[in-house]
Amino acid sequence: MPESDFDESAWRERVREYRSEKDAFLATDPDSPIPEDDRDAFDGLPYFSLDTKARVVARLQWVQDPETVELPANRGPGIEYERVGTLGFSYGGDHHVLTAYRAPSADELLVPFRDATSGDETAKTGRYVTMSVDDVETGADVALDFNLAYHPFCVYDDDYVSALPPENNELAVAIRAGERL
Repeated sequence: MPESDFDESAWRERVREYRSEKDAFLATDPDSPIPEDDRDAFDGLPYFSLDTKARVVARLQWVQDPETVELPANRGPGIEYERVGTLGFSYGGDHHVLTAYRAPSADELLVPFRDATSGDETAKTGRYVTMSVDDVETGADVALDFNLAYHPFCVYDDDYVSALPPENNELAVAIRAGERL
């Protein structure tokens, strides 16, 4: 993913479109975690401003022998995911590593994380980034875009059970990108 191929204008439009589609889903879909009585007044989620620095190049390393692990949940027993890889990247002048997981029968990777905004500017439960990385070789560079970071559904409705980030996916740096409170 050479940065020279990065089209900032197209990227900004894709992120805006993603946010608009998510807000429409939350406002109207029967599966929305927004309580039905609150949907008429719902006019969209609050987001941090788009930040090109929060779209980082990460080095993806696949785990040789993926293992099933139990991520903590907001309530009840943990939720099983497969630990499949790590993403190493630089942000805020420091190197960071996040573990990537895959739910059974899912194609996308789930990267749950907490950062220095968690519990203040963003939910204390942490946030997620999901990534499609079909046919990506180990050691390849991939885009990890925190502008697409989102809260788990349990933030909007206590009836939802959501996986929470494990301790190894806690970042000391503040990532002011994506959904916020």
